[in-house]
Amino acid sequence: MKRKLISGLLAGLMMMSLFSGCGSSSSTTAATASTDTSEAKESGEATTISFWCNFTGSDGDVLREIVDNYNKTNTDNITVEIDIMDYATLQSKLPTAISTGTGPSFILAGVELIKQYKENDMIEPIDDFWEVTGVDKSNFNENVLEKSYFDGTQYGVPMQYNLQYLYYNKDLFEAAGLDPETPPTTMEELEKAAVACTDEANGIYGLGLPVNYGNYVEYLWANGGDVVNSDGTENYLNSEENIKTLTWLQDMIKEGVSPEALDAGEADTMFQAGRLAMYTSGPWNINGLNQLGVNYGITAIPAGTAGAFSPEGGCSWMLTKGADDKTKQAAYKFMAYWLSDDVLKEWSNRNGFPVWSNSVLQDSEIQSNEILADVSAASTIGRDWHLTLDCGSQIDADVMQPMMEKILSGDDVTTCVEEASEKLDEVLGL
Repeated sequence: MKRKLISGLLAGLMMMSLFSGCGSSSSTTAATASTDTSEAKESGEATTISFWCNFTGSDGDVLREIVDNYNKTNTDNITVEIDIMDYATLQSKLPTAISTGTGPSFILAGVELIKQYKENDMIEPIDDFWEVTGVDKSNFNENVLEKSYFDGTQYGVPMQYNLQYLYYNKDLFEAAGLDPETPPTTMEELEKAAVACTDEANGIYGLGLPVNYGNYVEYLWANGGDVVNSDGTENYLNSEENIKTLTWLQDMIKEGVSPEALDAGEADTMFQAGRLAMYTSGPWNINGLNQLGVNYGITAIPAGTAGAFSPEGGCSWMLTKGADDKTKQAAYKFMAYWLSDDVLKEWSNRNGFPVWSNSVLQDSEIQSNEILADVSAASTIGRDWHLTLDCGSQIDADVMQPMMEKILSGDDVTTCVEEASEKLDEVLGL
């Protein structure tokens, strides 16, 4: 058992990278949570539960505040303790802690870890969550809910959801004669806007294509390409569609639309400074841009010949193995509290993550928040990117990222794809 847990840990360390029917607000609000502190009262035996997570940034501060509010206002005499640590520490401590019964009651982790945790016997199935809590499952996006399932069994309750988006600088659009309220919706429009916004003499570039951004799979998908099938048994990398798309990306760098040898961190800095008109990133940059007063917009990844897609990710609450019924019921009540309209609204408003609750999406404050409305509307184009493959992070680290770095640095595209495809066969064991 211990050897199995350790092997799962190593896989987990490699895995770290990234609307259905309407329901009423009351149906999604946990009955155990009161927003009026004066109404909170203790009842029954006190219960203390704990969870671990790796929210080490400013989002962790917001998370602590929400947990503190639950502790002050819940009427079930439940206290939730939170332990935040970096990802590597969490993954190294968790297997032993669970196997020895000294771990947390539940965990908050990336949905890509559900398969590993389940196979290493670290989490409990929670198929009865919706019935026990009375939370209206139909109020939430199906594509978000399904990320917490493995082999048809529910192992998590969604906490947040994210995609990649296209950020664009409205001031640079206007200076280039483009409508700042009309971002590109197709790859062809993206290229035209990038060319129009580029002013290389003044150090302004139309599109950021960092060599270490990641896998660029959203561009491959848009034009009918792919990398691997869902169960890792087929290699699609060496295709005409992919070579055509990757050549197109390389050509934009050769034409001066994107800086050469651009680093992902430099892309962030250039966009913040008004020297980069567009680039792709996740919702975690929203708060920083707002604080800096950047006049920007955010929209869905533009569509290619096959449509618009974006790799999706997120985090879920998971009940750890061996939790007794008292712990389970207390954890369920906190998870239900998280799914209340007030909490989901606060989390999205303060952290910029998309809304995936129908009732919250209909909230007037959310609808009046242009950025949040745009990222939430884009949530329908999410697509699974090897979330359930044990070798998923190895595909990124050993295949896609080295290939993209070479291509975006000017190496021959066909040769790079052929070499990467051979490496992918090796990773997949084909």
